[in-house]
Amino acid sequence: MEVPYAPRLVSGGWVVAGWAGVAYGVYLTVLALRSPPGIELTGHWVMQPPFKALMALLLTLAAVGHPLVRERRWLMPALLLSAAGDWLLAIPWWTLSFVAGLGAFMLAHLCFLAALLPLARTARPTPPRIAVAVLVCLSTLVLLAWFWPNLSRDDLTLPVTVYIVVLTAMVCTAQFARLPTIWAAVGALCFAASDSMIGIGRFVLHNESLAVPIWWLYAAAEILLTAGFFFGREEAADSWGGDAAVVDWPAERAD
Repeated sequence: MEVPYAPRLVSGGWVVAGWAGVAYGVYLTVLALRSPPGIELTGHWVMQPPFKALMALLLTLAAVGHPLVRERRWLMPALLLSAAGDWLLAIPWWTLSFVAGLGAFMLAHLCFLAALLPLARTARPTPPRIAVAVLVCLSTLVLLAWFWPNLSRDDLTLPVTVYIVVLTAMVCTAQFARLPTIWAAVGALCFAASDSMIGIGRFVLHNESLAVPIWWLYAAAEILLTAGFFFGREEAADSWGGDAAVVDWPAERAD
């Protein structure tokens, strides 16, 4: 007998997390409209860091109920590290906030990568997905070359380069992961777009004028990436003790 794959904790936590992301996005948008162009949009009140981190924290709670143990063990630290990164990037008065936030998100991407790799190992990539992965890699090289002259200013050449490599690996792996929906793949692309805009703002524009679209893309990334893991999956034989059967992409099922 089939039972719903996503427990109430997963679906409920995911929905509430989505609304938390929308709430912070609305707050940030209103703040940007009321502020001079390019002004720092973080550090305005003491509760802003936890407000910003709330979405990822709620997604961590949702991941507690994820039935697939192997994925849950990686998703929970990935989302918790994302929350830590959100918090760190919302305290600009600390001189190491950017580097610490960068490190937290790099570790988060490594955890996402670990969750995605087993789903990509036996994949049969379609030409469109291969094309997307190639485009991501080429875009990464272009962005790194664009940022390169300014990276040494803050001694960020090595950490940013390593971060970009890890992010690219995660995004490309998400394109090949054998999941029943495209949400994880789209979410990973949103992550890449958001982080690219962070780099443009910091190393090219040198202001916060892109902060609002950065947040909306990041929120979409976290929500869609987790949706790819949480929803549309087949129920595992032992929902808490084993791994679920891998589900082919819709295009492959039609072959």
